[in-house]
Amino acid sequence: MKKTATEEAVVVRVGDHEVRLTHLDKVYWPEDGYTKRDLIEYYHSVSQYLLPHLKDRPLSLVRFPGGVSSDGFYQKDAPQGMPEWVRIAPVMSKEKEDYINFILCDTVSTLVWMANGGAIEINPWLSRYTNLDYPDFAVFDIDPSEGSTWEDVKIVVKMVKSLLDQWNLLGFPKVSGATGVHVYVPVEPRYTYKEIQAFVKYGAQFIRDAYPEKVTLERKVKDRFGKVYIDFPQNARGQTIGSVYGVRATRGAPVSMPIHWDELDTVTPQAWNITTALSRLERTGDLFLPVISTKQNIDPVLKAALAGQHN
Repeated sequence: MKKTATEEAVVVRVGDHEVRLTHLDKVYWPEDGYTKRDLIEYYHSVSQYLLPHLKDRPLSLVRFPGGVSSDGFYQKDAPQGMPEWVRIAPVMSKEKEDYINFILCDTVSTLVWMANGGAIEINPWLSRYTNLDYPDFAVFDIDPSEGSTWEDVKIVVKMVKSLLDQWNLLGFPKVSGATGVHVYVPVEPRYTYKEIQAFVKYGAQFIRDAYPEKVTLERKVKDRFGKVYIDFPQNARGQTIGSVYGVRATRGAPVSMPIHWDELDTVTPQAWNITTALSRLERTGDLFLPVISTKQNIDPVLKAALAGQHN
């Protein structure tokens, strides 16, 4: 990043554009001492790995301009006064009866600009703006409820892997950076959100029925105590999941990181953060790249799911 100083800020040349950065020394993670500068530098450093996973996807951002100890807020609508080179995706909202202008982050310039606005968490749609109603992947979102443990989560994740193996489908796991694991199952982008949700629900029901003492599909939090929750309803139009390589607004500045299946027993959901993620990426490369390139046919499983059968 090429910098030029002004009285009010630092103007940085990022890619093809100049980005105005402000309050770079503001502490965003008080318990760790990480600053806004650290956040921006992290996102800039991993941009070559992150951007392909954000390309053409409407984004829901979680912004913390006062740092993680203050209240953050969700932002779907692009803010007023944004640079003219930031792309937007107008999507009609049934609730608002109007368009929401989602941000599209295709360039490192936009990524740095978002981070300067306090966007710590980046949550992309499961589908692209160019094919909005047809997701590119299904996601098994696996989280421990109160009273359950990381060990419980690992057992459930292994059960998802076993089920996908039986279905001759590839799944790609990442630790969430919070408490759980996301397993992405890339598909041919011709299935509707309802079909993708039915597919994940079908798999989740198999796992719950096999391990009912530790797995739940209950939507009400109070009914999940002591169990691992598989959040199949996340596979819905307009729903988002924290991006791979995205930062979490919690202590330690953890990062959502892909893992090899055989690493599951040796990692924790917050194993990497903004200071260690890049070295991991330089060593392993982008383990999530196949999520973009793989297109799987789920017709046989979906047929059974829609028929309400367990095979």
